[in-house]
Amino acid sequence: MDQYEIVLAQFEPMITSVMNRCRIYRDHELYRQAARIGLWKAWTKYEGSRGDFAPYAYRCIQGAVLDELKKESRNEDRNIPAESDTLEILIKNTQVEKSDTHILDTILESLPTKDLQLLILLYIKGYSYAELAVKEGLTIGGIKKRRDRIMKQIREGKMKSRKKANERLVVHKSGN
Repeated sequence: MDQYEIVLAQFEPMITSVMNRCRIYRDHELYRQAARIGLWKAWTKYEGSRGDFAPYAYRCIQGAVLDELKKESRNEDRNIPAESDTLEILIKNTQVEKSDTHILDTILESLPTKDLQLLILLYIKGYSYAELAVKEGLTIGGIKKRRDRIMKQIREGKMKSRKKANERLVVHKSGN
């Protein structure tokens, strides 16, 4: 067994402790691996004349986990997750039925200007949630909640419009 593997086995409880202290609640393996890399860096750079290894290892592990958290946070702020919402489907799908575009136009026209502007900035101009939060003076969570509320209105409006269209179709067919 390699000497580092022995050190790693001894410090696994410390890695778990650091992860708990940093409140890691998802992607455990990603952060555990970052902590192991931090431990490896501490092991390779350690100078015995500067003090005990354990406190130095703890700081290196904690630093590696915090660096990974920062990196993930920046990545989340910059990247908008792919969603299966109506607008994105309509943008990507080139074979959209005329009735769907008419329904969507009607629904979008009924939205308040502020909500429509948010959708344009988010989906057409490509603003990130962080940029919109600064622009609107809200938190990122507030922007996401507002977007969810707007998308729910659009979905409900689409369902109502389709239901009305189906009712007209049934009336028209039964009239013949």
